[in-house]
Amino acid sequence: MVEASLSATLRSWAPAALGAAALGFIAVMLVTGSRPESKQLIKFEPRGVMQVAPESITKVVVQCNGRERTLLRSSERTWTLEDGRSLAASTAAAVSMAVQFMNTSGPTREMTRQELTDAEFKSFGLEAPRLSASLFQGNHLVLTLHFGARNPDGLLRYMTLDGRSSVFLMSRFVGDRWEQVAQQVQ
Repeated sequence: MVEASLSATLRSWAPAALGAAALGFIAVMLVTGSRPESKQLIKFEPRGVMQVAPESITKVVVQCNGRERTLLRSSERTWTLEDGRSLAASTAAAVSMAVQFMNTSGPTREMTRQELTDAEFKSFGLEAPRLSASLFQGNHLVLTLHFGARNPDGLLRYMTLDGRSSVFLMSRFVGDRWEQVAQQVQ
């Protein structure tokens, strides 16, 4: 009997307690202007070779196998060829992801040109890069990158940037995404 009345009392107070907690949460949001932030979360910091926001890139020029294609951003995830033809949704998504990788995916290693012998540099496939891409904000050139060969274990790709003398080792998926873009727009 006592258990039944205790259970009934708890059931009658539970909605009121939940309502009070919800009102308290809303009051905190009103006072602070935002949701409470957990101090345990780590804020994202871009670690890529491109310091501008990926969505600010409005034009990409891709060079591969002696051909060059200019891609223009028409919305966040929509890209067109320079002549106005739309890219397939999967190709446009690949372009957006490739651009984003330049902002978010940092190099595994950076080697200065002075560290490398001429033979090593040649073996990286960077004298005649397999693929190059230039990224623009409007008419302002932000970054030009060149991908060479994969490293011996196949997990990384060699990359250089115009204006920098270093050779970067990038995760293979970064170079592979750019290669996918180049193949799909050729």
